[in-house]
Amino acid sequence: MPIKLEHVLKRVQALPPLPTSALRVIALTKNPATTVKELETVIGHDLALTASMLRQANSAYYGFARRISTIQEAIVMLGFQVIQGLAMSSAIAPLLQGELEGYEIGQEGLWKHSMLTAMTAKRICQYCRIPYGDVAFTAGLLHDIGKLIISIYVKEVGSYLLKKVNEAKLSYVELEEKVIGYNHATVGGFLAKSWNLPDDLIAAISYHHSPSQAQIYEELASVVHVANGLASLLGIGGGVDSFLNPIQQVALDRLNLKEASLELLMAELGEFLVDPTLFSL
Repeated sequence: MPIKLEHVLKRVQALPPLPTSALRVIALTKNPATTVKELETVIGHDLALTASMLRQANSAYYGFARRISTIQEAIVMLGFQVIQGLAMSSAIAPLLQGELEGYEIGQEGLWKHSMLTAMTAKRICQYCRIPYGDVAFTAGLLHDIGKLIISIYVKEVGSYLLKKVNEAKLSYVELEEKVIGYNHATVGGFLAKSWNLPDDLIAAISYHHSPSQAQIYEELASVVHVANGLASLLGIGGGVDSFLNPIQQVALDRLNLKEASLELLMAELGEFLVDPTLFSL
C-alpha cells in the first residue's frame, strides 16, 4: 500500500506552523550579535511562551538552588542555546500531547517520550564531551514529529507490521518504509524543512534511525539515535514500536559508548523521573 509523496506532503502542510515568537527566538539564539535584551523582548511579547519557559527553567532537570523568576534571569543563567530548546519545547508541546492511535501512543505519550529523548541526548553529549548538547536537546525533542503525519497510515497496517517485524527480521522503522513507502523519520525531515529549521536539526530528525546516512551530521544523528533507544527502554510514553527499533552498534561505536556507559546513563535518567514537574508546561 505504498502512499504517494504528494499525499504525505499535503498532510505535512496541513499541520499548523510553529509560533512566530518561537521561530524568532531560534533565529536570535543562532545569531552571535543578539543581545539579552533583544531576546527578552521577543519572549516577553508572548505570555504563554514566557510562562512555559519559566516553568521548565525551574524544573529539577536544571537544578538551580534558587527560583528563576524572570526571562532575563533565565537567559543569563541558562544561556542562549538552552533558551532555544525551552522555546522549541514550549512551541511543539501542543502538537505532541495528543493520542496517536496508529502507534498506540496515549495522551501526552509522545510529548513525554520526546522530552525524555531530548534530555537523554543532552546528557550523552555531556558524557561524551560533545560540544553541541543543546542542539542535541532540540533534535531529540523533535525526532519523532513525523509520527504526527504517518500515524494514520500506520493504523491501517499496524497488525501487519507487527506480524512481519519478526518474520522479516527487520526493525519497525524499516518495515514502515517498505510497506507505507516512507518512515516517520523521513517524514519528520519533510516537516522540519517546511518549518524552515536548520540543516543540522533536519538531518538529525531524518536519520535518527539510520545515523550513518546523515553525512556531516552523523555524530548528532547518532546521539539522537542512542537517546531515543534509551528513552524507549525506560518505557515512558513510547508507542508500539518502542522495543522494535534497537540501538545500532554502529552508533554506539561512533560515540564510543560501552554497555557500562549505557547503564550509567539509564540510572541517571531514572533519577529525573521522580520530578513530578518534569513533563509539565
